[in-house]
Amino acid sequence: MADVKIKDLIFGMPTRFAAEKAIGLEATVQFLINGQGGGNFVLHITNGQCSANEGLEESPTLTLRMSSETYIGMAIGKLKGPQAFFLRKLRFEGETKLLMKMHSLFPSLQEGDIG
Repeated sequence: MADVKIKDLIFGMPTRFAAEKAIGLEATVQFLINGQGGGNFVLHITNGQCSANEGLEESPTLTLRMSSETYIGMAIGKLKGPQAFFLRKLRFEGETKLLMKMHSLFPSLQEGDIG
């Protein structure tokens, strides 16, 4: 797990994207991840397609702020979004409805899927 790269996990999100649950969804999700291997990443969801890029979006639909440790925990399903939020490990700005839908749009990886 020490070799897990945030960039690889983010750029892998489009391959885990559940397009059938995103019909009619147009959204931009900004990830602001601090700590080792962190960075700024953007997911664009349009017409049942998802793409990932590095960088900052001027007006995202949803902005998620967290540490790299929190992101990895959520990506592998060891930490659930609501738990991270209530522990103040995850902060967000934007559409709450989209935040609540993120787990169904992007199912968690299993630890065996990494590396």
